[in-house]
Amino acid sequence: MVYSSIAALLAAVLSYFFFDKEIVAFFCEHKLHFFRYITYLGDSAPYIFGSLIIYFLYRKRQKIAQKALFVFSSVFASGLVAVMLKVLIGRPRPKVYLHDHIYTPQLLEFHSKFWSMPSGHTTTAFAVAASFSFIWPRYKVLFFLAAILVALSRVALCKHYLSDVIVGAVLGTIVTYLLHKRYFNAI
Repeated sequence: MVYSSIAALLAAVLSYFFFDKEIVAFFCEHKLHFFRYITYLGDSAPYIFGSLIIYFLYRKRQKIAQKALFVFSSVFASGLVAVMLKVLIGRPRPKVYLHDHIYTPQLLEFHSKFWSMPSGHTTTAFAVAASFSFIWPRYKVLFFLAAILVALSRVALCKHYLSDVIVGAVLGTIVTYLLHKRYFNAI
């Protein structure tokens, strides 16, 4: 887990310096509109509210309640960290770069047009994939394929750079792994 996370973060750094601008230019010019539907799999609200509803409906059935709480905690905690990083890093979104030619991070930026890194949708998708993989390990590959599609959708829809989705993927996975290891190891 540690080595793969470091490798992914190195890939994000390389992408930032060598690939992000060209990839964004291509996808902003050639939008793949079918990704509009896939990107919704990265919305956090259905997972947060769905897991809370399941938790309260089944709180007397400890196994189900604990799994729902795990999914909630993974999505909520990784999302909270993602928002804090977005504000701290202040990376301009691709459309800001294309319109205003601002590419470098604007530290401590409170406007959403500077909240590109990390991708929140990707963070959510990977937190869900990782938490679902702990609950239903047989379907791990499918969960992570769906998360990868969400990440690709964010780039293809010109909402994020490749490095943003890589960082989001690492963040969602690591937060979920740490929560599982520390609090939900019985799942």
